[in-house]
Amino acid sequence: MKNLQKKLAKDTDTLRILKSDGDLTTVDLAGETPVHILMSGPAGGVKAVSHLVARNTPYKNLITFDMGGTSTDCALLSGSEAIIRRETEVGSLTVRAPSVDVKTVGAGGGSVAIYNEFSKNFRVGPESSGATPGPAAYGQGGTQATVTDANLTLGYLPSKLLGGKFELDVAASAAAVESIAKQMGMDKMKAAEGIIDLVNESMHGALRLVSVEQGYDPRDFALVALGGAGPMHGNSLGKLLGSWPVIVPPSPGVLCAQGDAITKMSHESSCTYIKIFAEIEPDDLTTTLSGLKNSCVQTMKESLADGQAALRIVYQSDMRYQGQAMTLTVDFTEDDASDTAHLLEHLRARFNDAHEHQFAFSHTSVELEIMRLRVRVVDASDEVAIKPIEKADTSTPPGDAIITKNIIVHEGNKVEATFWDRTKVTKAGIKIAGPAVITEMDSNTLILPGHFGEIDAMGNILIWPETRKPREQKTHTKESAEKLVHEQPLIPTLVGSALVSIRREMDTLMLRCAMSPAIREQQDEFNVITNTRGQMLVGQFGSFIQQFLDGWSGTIEEGDVFVTNDVYQIDGAVSHLNDVIVLLPIHHNHRLVGWAANFGHLTDVQGKVPGSMSINASTIFEDGLQIPIVKLYAQGVYNEALATVLFRNSRMPSWFQSDLIALVTSCRTAAARVNELCTRYGIEVYEAATDYLLAQNRAAIKTIIETKLGTEKSSFTDFIDDDGHGIGPYAITCSMTKEDDKLIFDWAGTSPQSNSSMNFYLSKTMFKIFIGYYLLAIYDPHAMVNDGFHDLLDIRIPDGTILRPVRPAAVSCRTHLLGRVMDVMQALFGQRNPAYRCAAGFSDSPHLFYSGFKPSGEFYLLYQIGFGGVPARPIGDGPDCHCLFPAIKSIPAENIELYFPVIIEANEALADSGGPGYFRGGNAQRTLYRWLCEGDVSIHDDRWLVKPWGVNGGKPGSRSKKIIYRNNSYGTPAQSQHMQPVHSKIDYLHVYPGDVLEWITWGGGGLGDPLTRPASIVAKEVHRRLVTFDGAKRNYGVVVNADFSVDEDATKTLRSQISQQEKLTNGESADGKSQGGDDVGYDRGGSMSELIAQCREETGLDAPTPQWEKDPYGPHTGLPYVKEWYRRMREEGFRAWDRI
Repeated sequence: MKNLQKKLAKDTDTLRILKSDGDLTTVDLAGETPVHILMSGPAGGVKAVSHLVARNTPYKNLITFDMGGTSTDCALLSGSEAIIRRETEVGSLTVRAPSVDVKTVGAGGGSVAIYNEFSKNFRVGPESSGATPGPAAYGQGGTQATVTDANLTLGYLPSKLLGGKFELDVAASAAAVESIAKQMGMDKMKAAEGIIDLVNESMHGALRLVSVEQGYDPRDFALVALGGAGPMHGNSLGKLLGSWPVIVPPSPGVLCAQGDAITKMSHESSCTYIKIFAEIEPDDLTTTLSGLKNSCVQTMKESLADGQAALRIVYQSDMRYQGQAMTLTVDFTEDDASDTAHLLEHLRARFNDAHEHQFAFSHTSVELEIMRLRVRVVDASDEVAIKPIEKADTSTPPGDAIITKNIIVHEGNKVEATFWDRTKVTKAGIKIAGPAVITEMDSNTLILPGHFGEIDAMGNILIWPETRKPREQKTHTKESAEKLVHEQPLIPTLVGSALVSIRREMDTLMLRCAMSPAIREQQDEFNVITNTRGQMLVGQFGSFIQQFLDGWSGTIEEGDVFVTNDVYQIDGAVSHLNDVIVLLPIHHNHRLVGWAANFGHLTDVQGKVPGSMSINASTIFEDGLQIPIVKLYAQGVYNEALATVLFRNSRMPSWFQSDLIALVTSCRTAAARVNELCTRYGIEVYEAATDYLLAQNRAAIKTIIETKLGTEKSSFTDFIDDDGHGIGPYAITCSMTKEDDKLIFDWAGTSPQSNSSMNFYLSKTMFKIFIGYYLLAIYDPHAMVNDGFHDLLDIRIPDGTILRPVRPAAVSCRTHLLGRVMDVMQALFGQRNPAYRCAAGFSDSPHLFYSGFKPSGEFYLLYQIGFGGVPARPIGDGPDCHCLFPAIKSIPAENIELYFPVIIEANEALADSGGPGYFRGGNAQRTLYRWLCEGDVSIHDDRWLVKPWGVNGGKPGSRSKKIIYRNNSYGTPAQSQHMQPVHSKIDYLHVYPGDVLEWITWGGGGLGDPLTRPASIVAKEVHRRLVTFDGAKRNYGVVVNADFSVDEDATKTLRSQISQQEKLTNGESADGKSQGGDDVGYDRGGSMSELIAQCREETGLDAPTPQWEKDPYGPHTGLPYVKEWYRRMREEGFRAWDRI
């Protein structure tokens, strides 16, 4: 920027830089805080809309969409002002910097249409043709059909762009669209309309999200189309959103640049001010605000080089309910700030109003806290004046404005459209009836049949429908609807795309409304939308509805909302009591058309320990509060008495309440959106389309089973190390066979249920969805997964096993088995296809609770999920310090330290803990907790005995480990005298101020021979402290110098020595010939007998006692499977597991 300033010095002595919040700053300030300009690109267009449209027209509430060649940026303006967010996403990185709240979707003019023959899945984007070769229309060699090609094929674009300077290749576009049409077996024009409809549906979802996240209904907003491609799609998106008018400003393709030119300087100063209202001294608050104001005003006057500059001052406070994860920014004025006596009262009222607006509820009795104070100073000089245009004498456009008339295709019909020159329709009041295209240098505006465009006083085109009455849908029978969707398979594709968007809205609402960190921060919530039969149409963990319907015998009426967490009543649809599920029947015109359901992990639901996950629970009655299936709302009437009982039985009642509200809100939103789909397509067509999607999914999975999976049997066994009471390991055994083109998964061989809460009631429906996701992720990762294929899978789980416990077995700590089931599944498929074989990794959600009372008497409860090493995969290394579920985020250490009496002294990837391989397993996470208050810790993890296995020559990952350092000894010479190993699963570990817990999770297994891993990569990881110097030698045979270069000669020699030694150890002669033994591809670090024998020496803990050495006790003991398992294992012992 300094160089640019020098180059422009002859032209100007003033250079301004656009910030991510849409305002300007100086070169010096931008250099001091470059993070503030990271997302300045999309901000210019939003600012232009604010200045040119919102402040000069009656339309103050606007949604903008800026569509270019590769993506579309969507934003929202409320009361003429853009919504500003305080966290900015840059790639996968979150940075704390103010920016215009823009949502980006991979849909643009260059987005490529792709058809997958295997799954029959059709999509548009996110891949783009780019600038080179670009769409086929550009005549630069592009052959794939893009959105631009579809628009040109349908006749929506003129044959020449840029004022006639750029001629489009109409024939090339038609050929590209024809190609994909042939792949789908349909007419070229239908394919072109399908491309447009699908990209519009994708943008529709993004536009709804920007409004839903802020608590707004898009029907209350006008839509502004900008960018080179935006006006071409604005009319269609207005129809989908119900947002009118659609506004197309003059020169929409360069509106961003106009915004950059007319925006003004601003500067803000802020400070951390973390206090609850009860602790705030009003005078201290106003003094702090005054200091921020003075600093900010001084900076602005210096930047403007004008000591008398007119300035506008805005005060802001980032606030939240105490303990809530998310903050809301409350604006207040100079008058408010000066009214010291009533300032807190004003802030409380405005915060509660804002919370009520965004989340549909407020907690007026919950204490508020301020997190941050801010003063923003803006240049208050006169705005750039935009003069109104001349008013036309008549609404009829001048005849010389007509460029041509062409035939276009809309909804399968050929109609004549008039192409108009925008430079000749520049007077206010002119109306242009659709179908029409208004063309200008930088963009083209499409007005659809049944709509008209009107030029307003500022030269904007306002597109309106000729009538607001909904178009009458053609009435269909079940048979005619089925015939329609088979003749027009793009209808199911569009319905599927809309359902995916609805599911995202459910997620968005959950993360907005929930208070508990488990949902807000770690995103531990999962939703589903189903048909009337309960089959999942979109979702994550499969359908919960079929199990619910089997367990419910009462009435189901419109307005009902059901709630439950009863694991046994709903056949494992949720698998422990913390997972509370809400289920809502969706009615359209009083007819049941489907279900919406959502479950979230509620932090506390009673039980023996804070957090409700006790390893000492022996029955589900000790796990926590059981909620049988019951109506939370009956025909729309809230069951307040029930809710009161639920909240009273939680240690965190306000969290329980807000989380439950969030679950209901997300389901109601889904119901409203499904109703819109039924209105748009008609109920019969909607149901026929969803049936089509189910059948399409079934056909894809059936093809995989028939053509990609052989008939040979696959078997695999993995283990849970112990049950928290010294008993273990527990085997999880499964075999996969194919019979009559069906896959059979038989869990025979799995250990009987535990007397502790380790049991996992595995939902067969959920396991089927896991299989579907796995198979489609390999063969078509963009395909939508639903329940259509379920009849192709047969899941057999013996009753009385740890995966099918008999009531009332405890299940609260089932998390370890949930992840291990996934390891077993991918191992079974990996045996069939080594190209997709993965190692074992962090297949778990180990957790820690820390609870007690502060000296003030306040109760605290910390719940945290531990992260670890993801296994090495065929595509590369396993990430370090990640979670089993990618959506789950780590709670920031700063947040933990703010609310809980603990200091996180270390939180890092542990070098050398990832399994060595050609692809390295992810490293484990090492965390040091220094406790500041007396309290109790519950910590549950696994893989402390059985190592995360490596594959195809890769080595196992490291085990987990936990150590408690007592008496303030950590970091002192006396620490070794006060350290104690901690068992993997323990409740009520009592801690005192100064005690330090070191928690090391486990690493991921490696894949491939580590001696073949490029030495340069090993050296780089030594430099990054992911591998140690010694680990590089020991595990990879790489000698790394002190400057992190590779000693090539020493490395070659060392690798040769290690290779020869390994051949001898593995039973091979020096020439590589086998001397016996089988290479099964898995390295577990030893047989079970060896791991047990070496346990004390290697872990410092006693080996667990085999389950069969104690007589079984419980409701499962009389089951034939259980009796036979005990008989066999007492006869064979560990030999049965040594053979695997």
